Amino acid sequence: MHLLKDIACILAAVTTIVEAASPRQSRPDYYQRLLAKRNPSSFARRDTACSPSFPQEAIAPKKNIWADLDTAEAQIVFDLLNDVYNLTQLENATPYDNYIMWIEALRPNKTDAVAYLDHEGPLPERWARASLFFGAEEHTSEKYPNGFWKELQIGPLNTNATPAIKDLEYLYTKSKVAYEVGYKDKFRWADAQLVFNQVFLSDSMLPVLVDLIGEEMKLYGQEGAPIECWATDPYEYNKETGRTTSWATVFLNYQGAGDITPSGVFLNVDITGRNSSEYFVTKWVYNNIVYNSNEEFRKAWESKSFVKLPKVNSSKMNTTDSFIFVGQQGATRQLDEKLAPISVEPQGRRWKFSEEQRYFTWMDWEFYVAWSRDVGITLYDLKFKGQRIAFEFGLQEAIAEYAGDDPYQAHTTYFDRSYGFGNNAFGLLPGFDCPYNAEMFNVTWHSKGENNYHNNSYCAFEFAEDYPFARHTASDYASVTKNPTFNLRTISTIGNYDYNFLYKFYLDGTFEVSVRAAGYIQGAYYSEETGSPFGYRINQALSGSFHDHVLNFKADFDIAGQKNRVTNTALKATNYTFPWDPENVYSTKIKERSIIEEETYLNWAEAGGVLLIESDEQNNTWGNPKAYRVIYPGGDARRIAQNTKTIGINAEWANHDLTFTKQKDHEVFSSHVLDAQDLQDPIVNFGSYVDGESIDGEDLVCWFNLALHHLPNTQDLPNTIFTTAESSIIFTPFNYFDSEQSRDTLQQLYYKYEDSEWNFHGVDVNPQCELQIPELKFSGISYEASKPINKLNVSLGILY
Repeated sequence: MHLLKDIACILAAVTTIVEAASPRQSRPDYYQRLLAKRNPSSFARRDTACSPSFPQEAIAPKKNIWADLDTAEAQIVFDLLNDVYNLTQLENATPYDNYIMWIEALRPNKTDAVAYLDHEGPLPERWARASLFFGAEEHTSEKYPNGFWKELQIGPLNTNATPAIKDLEYLYTKSKVAYEVGYKDKFRWADAQLVFNQVFLSDSMLPVLVDLIGEEMKLYGQEGAPIECWATDPYEYNKETGRTTSWATVFLNYQGAGDITPSGVFLNVDITGRNSSEYFVTKWVYNNIVYNSNEEFRKAWESKSFVKLPKVNSSKMNTTDSFIFVGQQGATRQLDEKLAPISVEPQGRRWKFSEEQRYFTWMDWEFYVAWSRDVGITLYDLKFKGQRIAFEFGLQEAIAEYAGDDPYQAHTTYFDRSYGFGNNAFGLLPGFDCPYNAEMFNVTWHSKGENNYHNNSYCAFEFAEDYPFARHTASDYASVTKNPTFNLRTISTIGNYDYNFLYKFYLDGTFEVSVRAAGYIQGAYYSEETGSPFGYRINQALSGSFHDHVLNFKADFDIAGQKNRVTNTALKATNYTFPWDPENVYSTKIKERSIIEEETYLNWAEAGGVLLIESDEQNNTWGNPKAYRVIYPGGDARRIAQNTKTIGINAEWANHDLTFTKQKDHEVFSSHVLDAQDLQDPIVNFGSYVDGESIDGEDLVCWFNLALHHLPNTQDLPNTIFTTAESSIIFTPFNYFDSEQSRDTLQQLYYKYEDSEWNFHGVDVNPQCELQIPELKFSGISYEASKPINKLNVSLGILY
């Protein structure tokens, strides 16, 4: 699945390196020109090409036991489930059928994985998990009148035993999720659209909507129409009445920018049950006035006292002059026609990977990469200098919780795992999303009865940071260490937002994860009377709707073994008397260490000065517990509002910045696709993980949040930019080693003044060659929602 990346450049770049008996310090341009006149051969173009950046093969020490199912395994699972449950292919299914939504690997328990990795235990059994909807009549009941969602485990797939089907219950709080609070699949989307079509194009309502929104309403429902209607996430389900309702609003949609061209028209629809012919509009809201039926809204519109809001001017929406256009506009800046600086590897690539096992190595770092439809990249068996730092590290969930003065914004919280990060990681653009020297990786996943494929879903590259890793100038020497890093990047576009995830590794054992957000904001129609508390007016009828992004990650640390503890070292002001001056009291500062003994929630402010994950078993030479420090360099962003209408107990992890729990094989996720609509009884109830158990000297898990407070302004038009919409966290060795670990790198210089010697430790810092940079390749990059490579065939059991 790996596509060899031809990194490239539009122009050939040539190094002009000074040949000299001894290296020289940099000089002004005029001095360089003088040298060139006196010794032109030193500046001549070289005919010898530098080593190309071809990938090198790494030999994985073990099999990647977290890899997703291959097509043959997926077919076995699909055939078995079809035989047992009489499934309908999703393309032919209705909400009254049984069908498969997803099939993926059920990753092995940590207990089995560690036994295999560390103790020569057996290869863990290979199992699949499948998400199915059961809507056929025989699966309905008084408790589940409209059917239910259920997860099954199927396996083993890598032994001689016949694969079996079992309920997948040990990971969850319940075995079934009712249709009413289940996944919002294509049927629920399509059925909601039916009622929108029916109402919008009706003889009574079409004239109203054309007048208030524009002529575009006449095209509603047609392919490519510049008008669309969105329903809120989550639905509102009233367990007492059994009714399900949803707010919706209309947007103009030119150039894919419907998010920032709202109409100011809102409606509430009752979408109870599976029979869309029974769906109906319960109320409309316009100009903050509620109309309790279509007829009431129409009658008010016909009256002379009806106040109309300004319509969005769409006359230039389809042009490059529009405020929604994201391409180049305006006068060209001076020298901007020249290619911006690029990243090159003049002597070849310095990292390796195994394509088959998705195993990576760089400068004493090593780890495996696994991919899933729900969350994209997860790292496993993360080691530095042969020592495991983390067993598992990766994204769990991302919510975007909105505030606003209209019913659509006030009822919106997106759980983006339900939409999927892995299946929405479209083709990264070489030289733009990733540096020129990056290697691209393709991915597959299994959904909707198809084996799906995306190319360029994530990239890996070494990068020279723009500051030294370390340096010092002393009285007799100068020393500087370069700061190369190894990076994994993936970008997932979920609706209007592009989430840019970066995993960065440093020479000393430090690693960092960051997330950035770009794309179109979800705008609101600006109301002069009520809009100001919730956002700024940023265009004709547009307000930036204030919202929080909270992204949850799982970090299963094994710091010098599995027995760890969490400590918090506060840095405190105090008055202190020293034995060498007992007569005086000094105002000074001290450290004060405390142990967090039980599973707990924390906020960054409560974490104090130095938050450590320590080994309970190993100290360094100086008697300090080997540890990693958790550093949050960002602001104090977190979920602001509590007890909202759109989040119940389905996101307990979002109420605090950090959670520490004891590792358990059945507490694997903080969230689930089926949590998005099930606010009060989620299939994964993270709150149940924090039950007061001891984490002192235990195998523990850190669940941490990266958060953004987004108060949109004109800087967000047409798109939010990555530079400011960012959050990150750093994990760094703390007394883990006896000294800082970058000293063994050759990427440093040491200059002793007395000897006038520049020591580059054998590295050729002036490679005498021409840089051959190939042409960028953009062909074959796909931006389809998914690219099926074959279907899981029901009747023949073969792939085609």
